[in-house]
Amino acid sequence: MYAKVYGATLDGLDGVLVTVEVDISQGLPVFDIVGLPNQAVKESRERVRAAIKNSHYEFPMRRIVVNLGPAEVRKSSAGLDLAIAMGVLAASGQIKLRKKQLASKLLSTIFIGELLLDGSAHKTQGILSMALAGSEVGINRIVTSADNLGLLQQLPGITSYGGNTLESIVQVLEQEENYTYSPEVDIDVHDTYSLDYSDVQGQDVAKRAMILSAAGFHHLMMVGPPGSGKTMLAERLPSILPEMTWQEQLEVTRIHDIVGLLKGSSFIKKRPFRNPHHTATSTSIVGGGNKVKPGEITLAHNGVLFLDEVPEFNRSVLDALRQPLESHVVSISRHQGNYEYPAKMICILAANPCPCGYYGDTTKECLCSSTEVLRYQHKLSGPILDRMDLFISVERPTLEDMMHSRNNNLSSADMKTLVERAVIKQEERFKGLPFHRNGLTPHKAIRELFDINDDCWGLIGRIFDTFRLTGRSFDRLLKVARTIADIEDSSRIEQEHIKEAMLYRYSK
Repeated sequence: MYAKVYGATLDGLDGVLVTVEVDISQGLPVFDIVGLPNQAVKESRERVRAAIKNSHYEFPMRRIVVNLGPAEVRKSSAGLDLAIAMGVLAASGQIKLRKKQLASKLLSTIFIGELLLDGSAHKTQGILSMALAGSEVGINRIVTSADNLGLLQQLPGITSYGGNTLESIVQVLEQEENYTYSPEVDIDVHDTYSLDYSDVQGQDVAKRAMILSAAGFHHLMMVGPPGSGKTMLAERLPSILPEMTWQEQLEVTRIHDIVGLLKGSSFIKKRPFRNPHHTATSTSIVGGGNKVKPGEITLAHNGVLFLDEVPEFNRSVLDALRQPLESHVVSISRHQGNYEYPAKMICILAANPCPCGYYGDTTKECLCSSTEVLRYQHKLSGPILDRMDLFISVERPTLEDMMHSRNNNLSSADMKTLVERAVIKQEERFKGLPFHRNGLTPHKAIRELFDINDDCWGLIGRIFDTFRLTGRSFDRLLKVARTIADIEDSSRIEQEHIKEAMLYRYSK
């Protein structure tokens, strides 16, 4: 007896459609799974055996061979349990459908779900990527655990069915009329970002830099003594970023779903903010490991990656940022394959000017030697600094600033209005192109798409020669100037935009 069903597994961030073939023949009772399964999939033999018996079905005491194809892809998801169980039940004739009708339904459906020993169907990580993998090959019908339906029912073009147990899922397949379980979709309670820039007293220059960073997707570095407000400024950056599009929500939700950070069954609607500790390893920041999972850089995709006390990070961790900051992609090579993870994020770096934090402070004496100061400041390599678009010095607020009325401060709503004005201009400028922010513009497109006033080139030439700009820093100067022009509602880059961009470039 033979049956063929479809399941799915994960390969990096991508789902992979898995063909599950089950053959039941005469012989000594054995249950073998072949096709490059990892340990979690091998252990599904015992889960499937117990789940079938505890769901009031008979587990065949014969020779059972399960083949998972394609054979060259390692199968790493416990979500294959349901597909294997359905294959065993179909091959042993325990599903109450005519043979042709059963085969038609099995070959037009993907079964995804982890089974517990009592037959319960458990939530599966990476369900969105798996469902999209099936959709790419024309299979848009998913049968899974009821816990997964909340996410799946938000995908257009995907029809999802399921239940809480193996028995109820089999009943879904047996019904002449389609039967669906409709869960309550979680409501996103984070509609309003709790942190607001009105909490930050003073820091007008820093707030201006934050507006530029949010509007153009520019990387930014802050240097200042302890208590100057660097963390407050960074934490509030998501509150002024434009709302995520549906496609961006899907990208972020897929990533967090695969890593296991997704709570509830609603799409993530707020841009992510990741703030790893300086003791984090290179693998946790960049990604990798035995299962090759994404790291903090990818978890910050479409949002903000904030590295506080950045000189305290391991040098290898910081150097690993070079490629993602430039190409917005993380490339990981392992013996089982090459993986590319998205990394389109705003990187915010914060540092003290010296180990004690008070070098150059006007109110507190620095206790560090000149050698210690230089060693501390040189922990960040030149290539990393060259990839930053904006540099600002953050001074400690005065008593007058602290006592200043919040009503006179720029709020997040005020700043977001300026950001959205610039974003609209960029969307029009880059319409139909794969990039849509000034900070993401490739080198070739800068001269073609940025309208630079003719009288700016003399100033740009003097700046290039005087400060000996690299090609990369020259491009980033023009990108920031273009964002300033967009915020100022100027169709062309003027000299004052270049001058302001230079102030942020060399205030470090």
